[in-house]
Amino acid sequence: MKITAGNTISLTAAAPGSFVEIEGIPHTGFVVVAWAVVCTYADENGMETAVQPVFVVDGETYTTAEWYRDRGVEAGVKVVAQ
Repeated sequence: MKITAGNTISLTAAAPGSFVEIEGIPHTGFVVVAWAVVCTYADENGMETAVQPVFVVDGETYTTAEWYRDRGVEAGVKVVAQ
């Protein structure tokens, strides 16, 4: 399997209470349903990863990387824990 930037490597369920706020979307918060290890950089010598929230917007799940790819970085994602 070829891993490229933006690929999800693994997932784990999220404990209740965390949500994300997205700049420019008037909503009280989008629930974090899981945490994902996501590849942020890959080349022939290896890769770098980051832990990112998996959240639900309009019935679709996104990691931060997927959200930025689909909506652009100007729609900033901020994780908030209760």
